[in-house]
Amino acid sequence: MAEKSEGSLAWASENRPDSCEAIESLYSWASNHEGFEPFRKFLDLIGYTEEEGLGNLGKWATPSEGLGFVELGYMGEALKAYSERPKEVEAFISELLEVEREFGL
Repeated sequence: MAEKSEGSLAWASENRPDSCEAIESLYSWASNHEGFEPFRKFLDLIGYTEEEGLGNLGKWATPSEGLGFVELGYMGEALKAYSERPKEVEAFISELLEVEREFGL
């Protein structure tokens, strides 16, 4: 099992429930984008950012910014995973973002 000190991507790949594979894939792909834009928009869409009092994290003035066909595919799979197990996905996201905060990622 990866230690949190190895970074959020390594931690996520070792600690995610099977039902959160699509979330990890979106997160990993989004790490290639400035500001994790596809993942931020996903968090906004599922209401996670609102529930956490963060406001919108994504750039919604231009909704398609940062979302090509590959990103939309990853987001679609992540949304499906969320629709099937919202509590499990939210718990995984919370832990993943905590790892990011711990290491200033």
